[in-house]
Amino acid sequence: MKQPAERKRAAARRFVHLGDRLLAIGRVRAGAVSLEDAAKECGVDVDEVLHWMRVHHAERNVTFEELRDQCSPETARLTRRVQRLVDLVADAERLLRDLHQEFTSKQFGENPHLPALRVVHAQPRAE
Repeated sequence: MKQPAERKRAAARRFVHLGDRLLAIGRVRAGAVSLEDAAKECGVDVDEVLHWMRVHHAERNVTFEELRDQCSPETARLTRRVQRLVDLVADAERLLRDLHQEFTSKQFGENPHLPALRVVHAQPRAE
């Protein structure tokens, strides 16, 4: 028959799966639960949760999206460059449209008051 002290030690060293440990640690770090509440939910002592935090300080859960989106550094670099080019082309098209509207409005005597850049003559006119 077990003694009462042995029963307490057996209850304190309850096995908790690594995923459950990491979830509990993450919730404590995020401030969603207190250390005591996390220990109570897992059925262990607060000291055990603190031990997990020391042992698993660099570990975290990985999502499926992170695993699916993995690509080579070269592919990631090219993807960023393509996105930058797309943004630059969109900005250039927007600027061209605004400048064209301003040009046509001056040509026909209209003033639409667009928030576009104003056309400035390269050289001042000598009078």
